[in-house]
Amino acid sequence: MELEQKFSIELGNLTQAIATFKEVLAVKESKKYTAIELDLIKNGKIQKFEYCTELAWKVSKIFLELKTAEIFISPKMVYKNLLLNKFINEQDDHLLFKTLEDRNKLSHIYKEEEIVNDIFKNLELHLSAFQHLILILNK
Repeated sequence: MELEQKFSIELGNLTQAIATFKEVLAVKESKKYTAIELDLIKNGKIQKFEYCTELAWKVSKIFLELKTAEIFISPKMVYKNLLLNKFINEQDDHLLFKTLEDRNKLSHIYKEEEIVNDIFKNLELHLSAFQHLILILNK
């Protein structure tokens, strides 16, 4: 598959993932849900965040390859090079790095409750970072 075609497909996948992430964030936890239902809602929001994080850096990687003919293999290098090549600004870079940091924290299962609650507070900010990235990648 041609790289431009792959980019177009993956950008569409990221756009859809961000839209569903936004939808799930709109579901508000309330007393009408049982504890199990609240846990499922919370886990669904975290899962959508993780999925968007993965897609965001991988689509950005393809974008950079198309624009610079360079290949970067790590998420941090991808975002750093988006900044170095002036596709994003320092604030974008900071917000995108924060998505990676929070995603990486989720692997520390022994502190699950504490970490999830901490990351949960950042989900709206992460959604905003992803939405802004989409605008940049669509240019």
